[in-house]
Amino acid sequence: MAFYEHIRAYREQLEITQMEAAKSLGIDHSVLSKYERGDLAIPIDLLMKFVEVYAIPQDLFFNMLKDIPFKSKNPGLEARESRTRYIESFQEEYVSQVVHLKEYRDFTMQVVSTSTDDKERKRFITNIMKKD
Repeated sequence: MAFYEHIRAYREQLEITQMEAAKSLGIDHSVLSKYERGDLAIPIDLLMKFVEVYAIPQDLFFNMLKDIPFKSKNPGLEARESRTRYIESFQEEYVSQVVHLKEYRDFTMQVVSTSTDDKERKRFITNIMKKD
């Protein structure tokens, strides 16, 4: 598996859209798409940005670069931990900028009180976004 395939698979494991990842990386989503397909070489200076944005552990990153399969004892747990690291870095970067806004708090309360089911919450958020 080539490095670009590792990067794409890792992003998908984190359940991050290309649009979200591209914005966090500071690049256009079409450029990220080309990186993930191997149509465009990833610049060296952007490699560390991938590590930072995706919160990739260094040993895993080096294995990706060397194309060494990652031997996981518990892939499900590691995927959840990776997702948690990403969400924490996302929150530090973005949520801290809006958490003081009343509108953000109101929106969050609406989403949380909608349901305990993530699918229903996603539908609720999607419907609100369509209204705007």
